[in-house]
Amino acid sequence: MRFEQVFAKERERYVEFLAETIAAVGRKFSVNNDAIPYPYRYVRVDVIATLPDGNPKLYQVKLDVDPAFAAGNFTLGECTVEVRPFTWESIQLVVNYPIVHEALVALEAWITRWLDIEDLQPTNAAGTCQTVHSFTQVETDGTWWFFTGDFGSAPTAALLELLALLVNQGATHIVIRNGDDGA
Repeated sequence: MRFEQVFAKERERYVEFLAETIAAVGRKFSVNNDAIPYPYRYVRVDVIATLPDGNPKLYQVKLDVDPAFAAGNFTLGECTVEVRPFTWESIQLVVNYPIVHEALVALEAWITRWLDIEDLQPTNAAGTCQTVHSFTQVETDGTWWFFTGDFGSAPTAALLELLALLVNQGATHIVIRNGDDGA
């Protein structure tokens, strides 16, 4: 199986669950927190429902890792992409290349475009808008750089584009894993 197919399968599993939840519970919106640097302060909440008292309740739609997920290694140009079990709403990317300066600017531009902060993407019939929902800031242990994203209802092309961006910046080894497993 090609890694594009792995991504598509996991995305489909999550987006189907997200759409079902939106239909059953409510709609989504974006919230901002100015204490967190741009663009990481933007979070696209999966679902908001109105409680009987009229107050809103926010929900994040999460799935467990698919127990049938098979890890594998793939090649993207000169880069090895190690794909471990993950969920579409919690993808941690671990990169052997410093994500600083120009690389960080490029990553943040990618995040901003796919967050669709201006809500330019139309909502489809399933109630999703083909966007990522959030990203953590880049961290490092001195050897690896890592960050976690909720790819929301973004198409698999978004993840492929992000991988290409990282490879073009100089990454030669990328690990994709479940962000809930920690760094």
